[in-house]
Amino acid sequence: MRYLYNPKLLDTIELIVEILISVALLIAAIIKFGIPDLNQAMFYIVLAVIMSPLLGLQRVTKRYLLVTGFILGIFVGYFR
Repeated sequence: MRYLYNPKLLDTIELIVEILISVALLIAAIIKFGIPDLNQAMFYIVLAVIMSPLLGLQRVTKRYLLVTGFILGIFVGYFR
């Protein structure tokens, strides 16, 4: 179980999860893309861009932006 304390392993796992969530959000945006759901699709695209590891944000900033975005999404009603 010592391998779980390896920071490189945890960073790699976090990177893979970030990529998978970004892809899932882009797929959700493509599914929701349409005239009535255009705002929701754009919201998913913004979350995917924030989540993308290519953006180069620090992890703390990225976490605050994502938590704020998800709270806003729940408030607006996107995650019913």
